[in-house]
Amino acid sequence: MSEILAPCGGIESLTAAVNSGADAVYLGEESFSARKNAENFSYDKLCEAVKFCHYSGLKVYVTLNTLVFDKEISLLAKAIENCAKADVDGFIVQDLGVAHIARQIVPEMPLHASTQMTVNSAEGAIKAKQLGFSRVVLGRELSLQQIKNIIDSCDIETEIFVHGALCVCISGQCYMSSVLGGRSGNRGLCAQPCRLNFNCFNRQNVLSLKDMSLIEKLPELKKIGVSSFKIEGRMKRPEYVAGAVNACRTVLEGGKPDIESLKNVFSRSGFTDGYFNDDFRNMQGIRTKDDVTAAAPKVLSAMKQYYHKPFRRFSADITVDVRKDRPVTYKLSACNLSSFAVGDIPEKAVNREVTEEYLIGQCSKLGGTVYYPGNVTVNVDGGLSVSAAQLNELRRKACDCLSEKILEYNSNNYKISSFIPEKRKTAKKIRPEIRCEVSSSAQLEQVLSEDEYSFIYAPMELLGADTPDKFRIIVVPPVFLADCEQSVINELSELKKLGYEHMAVHTLSHISIAEKLGMKAHGTFRLNITNSYSASEYEKMGIEDATLSFELTMNDASEICDASDIKTGIIGYGRLPLMITRRCPINDDKPCGIAKRKDCPHKIADRQGNFMPCICGSNTVEILNPDKLYLSDRKKDIKNFDFIILRFTDEADTQAVLDMYLNDIKPDGKLTRGLYYRGVQ
Repeated sequence: MSEILAPCGGIESLTAAVNSGADAVYLGEESFSARKNAENFSYDKLCEAVKFCHYSGLKVYVTLNTLVFDKEISLLAKAIENCAKADVDGFIVQDLGVAHIARQIVPEMPLHASTQMTVNSAEGAIKAKQLGFSRVVLGRELSLQQIKNIIDSCDIETEIFVHGALCVCISGQCYMSSVLGGRSGNRGLCAQPCRLNFNCFNRQNVLSLKDMSLIEKLPELKKIGVSSFKIEGRMKRPEYVAGAVNACRTVLEGGKPDIESLKNVFSRSGFTDGYFNDDFRNMQGIRTKDDVTAAAPKVLSAMKQYYHKPFRRFSADITVDVRKDRPVTYKLSACNLSSFAVGDIPEKAVNREVTEEYLIGQCSKLGGTVYYPGNVTVNVDGGLSVSAAQLNELRRKACDCLSEKILEYNSNNYKISSFIPEKRKTAKKIRPEIRCEVSSSAQLEQVLSEDEYSFIYAPMELLGADTPDKFRIIVVPPVFLADCEQSVINELSELKKLGYEHMAVHTLSHISIAEKLGMKAHGTFRLNITNSYSASEYEKMGIEDATLSFELTMNDASEICDASDIKTGIIGYGRLPLMITRRCPINDDKPCGIAKRKDCPHKIADRQGNFMPCICGSNTVEILNPDKLYLSDRKKDIKNFDFIILRFTDEADTQAVLDMYLNDIKPDGKLTRGLYYRGVQ
């Protein structure tokens, strides 16, 4: 059965979720949640929250879904231990290092692969299953057919977002907030710069999308086997949570949801189901004054009706015995559990005897609890009297006792182990290899003539039988595979036959494909490796080397390189990617493909008039930082790595750039050092 999964930023939202009929909730603890600005839950509050939910049979999933630095590992281990002691039902994680440490501390804890892990194809889900994840949270950018393909291909639980804010970037691949403002979305502090007014062709707000709502599509999603319907919104108010949960339950019970009220509570120019329907037009939206005005006190007050009292979720069978010379007994049965309450021996009736009809009415009053009457059986002898106060007390005791049994039944009782930090090696590096990444055939031709590059990363569409030096080319497949996975596998297979042995891997999907094809896997920055434990986990999967996240400081990246057995490197030159999108902000639709639109400016502008180049692919658009990253004069720092990558995303004199790095030449003009010296929050 599909669950309704509700967001909880704090205690009031938790109450709204439980009392409006959610089946599960997800929430953050204090340190490692992807919504650090939510109220979140201290250890004591978390214990209370789990107990409150387990009384009602709800699951509680904790979002440990941020990237973690090595210096935070001890704090992370304590957070994991506290969550296990609080008896939560699962962790949602992005970082494979976090997953590894969670398994060491509490092996029985179910792990869910966060949407930030960029699982958007069948191969990714298969790999997640192999790694021990029990569930994958699929990206919001998938269509119904793409979701179905994943479900049909892999026996793993699937969770999808069905209501709430919609990121324009492919899940887990947005760096705009960190590069532009030092606040990392991958670490729970996204400043939402995509909601600012980026423009193109006199169109405004080209990156801001409407909120999504698939609530009316739940029957279709249930039919194809989606395990969990997730509502976005840990930063939203309780009325929003209650309204969305109620709407989901209404649809699943065959009713018609009040979508208009949901729009009024919160939306950005209404809702969209564009990705779901594979139609990317008319998806833009911003939070207007009308949207704010629509969320009037009257609308919010109406939503409170959904959670002002407990949701009656359990059918309870009742058996009451009122027998001569025996204590009155009240039995309550639900969820294959039973409780008993025993009262006094009934007195002889003086004026009025209790009847079967009276007892049924009195003992079925389960309002204010999570139970509603199922089968009611009354066994009563004539001529007896029982006070209403005694019956009420017996009913209360039976309800409390049954709730305690349900709580115990839903408790996990984990075995918790001590965390033992792994010993790490340290080693001095010599001057790093220099690698490059190209984006055009002209660049590829030029860098192939430059022997100093140990490896050349090249898009697969640029490669063929006549391409020389295949031994040093790393084939780069598309990042997004949901709509092309099998064709990409076929093309890679053909390239393998032609002599190409190396493949860039961006996600779990790519790692799985490389393994199946027998190609040597090279991890890109898109794996988001920010700690040595994560690097070690990817090494276990067989990747040859890995490019570390550019959200690391130079010192932190160097320490990972020193501590890891796997070869690691960094991006050392080029325009850093801000985001990669399925919907083209210029075309206002699907990407038109490489150079198909003749009038395309291949850029968008921010409010200050800075232009951000846009690289068109076959099914995505990559938006780049206006300024280029240079580290050519930082010899002392870059020598700590096994390799650096010079990333050529626009036409440039590749030999001139290479000479700068070979000869430690200081760059002229406007440049950026990225995040290597300022870091991210």
